[in-house]
Amino acid sequence: MANQDLAKALQYRDASRTQAKACIGISGMSGSGKSGLALAIGYILAGKDWQKTFAVDTESKSLDLFHNLQLHIGDTISPFKKLDLLPSYGYAPSNYLLCKENAINAGAEAWIADSASHMWTMEGGILQRVTALEKANSKLNKFNAWGTDEIMSEKNAIFNVIRDNRLHVISTIRTKRKYTQGNDDKGKTIIISLGEQDMFMPDIDFEFDLLLRMVSPGSVDGEPPVAEVVKTRYVIFKKGETYQFTEKLISQLKAYLEEGVDPAVLQEEQRQELIGVITNICETNVSKKTMYPVLKEQLGVKDTALTELPLDTVRTLLSMLIN
Repeated sequence: MANQDLAKALQYRDASRTQAKACIGISGMSGSGKSGLALAIGYILAGKDWQKTFAVDTESKSLDLFHNLQLHIGDTISPFKKLDLLPSYGYAPSNYLLCKENAINAGAEAWIADSASHMWTMEGGILQRVTALEKANSKLNKFNAWGTDEIMSEKNAIFNVIRDNRLHVISTIRTKRKYTQGNDDKGKTIIISLGEQDMFMPDIDFEFDLLLRMVSPGSVDGEPPVAEVVKTRYVIFKKGETYQFTEKLISQLKAYLEEGVDPAVLQEEQRQELIGVITNICETNVSKKTMYPVLKEQLGVKDTALTELPLDTVRTLLSMLIN
């Protein structure tokens, strides 16, 4: 950019708080209450208007089961707008984007992806597409298949699915228990639980402004769902703390977003987090450190310092580095 153009661009403005749209992830095992909490949050963020609360259902029409039930906050779940994304359509991230655009055009204020994990693990998702490419092209292996335009385009679509400055987005994420084999103090072979593992793109947690892990579901008797904060950019929450998601707490979240948290500030926090992740990977993994300059050159930013790269490029670089 020429100095004259730069001078025009660098203009001061009055400081102001800007309304932000939620970018929330909710993870948990099957039956842990993810969908119920997502509906409660979406409903309140949409101004308690079910006709502005939209959802994509990938779980065999499971969201239909919530119709006419009572939320823990006491309100009945009236007909909300939902779309059944079926295996025959495929769970490509680009298909989710089409679903979200249709919701926005229809007046949605909150949109729920239930579940987002399908974009990664199920029919037409990223993992299946990579496997299909390897089988179809003998010149492709696990490394370069991930770098194809098709896969990179779909991976980048995931980021656009779970975040949008036009409406609130809540994504549910399946988890599974992971186990490994080890030995006890007597040398006997035992199975060791490694806890729950998200069935989604690695390091996707850095994309969410608020990431929750379910502890217990809510109930029609008024028992609020309980979730642990895994990460947060919202100052009303604290990482590692467990919260009861009462109507009051969700309303506080709505008020916080409406009072204004500058999206540019959230984006810069995200960029700095991702830079930290890339730096740590390169410092602790020799093979990844070797790959790093090659990937930068592939992205056309060979001579640009990591700290100077924009968010989209940093995000893509990390995405390529971890696969």
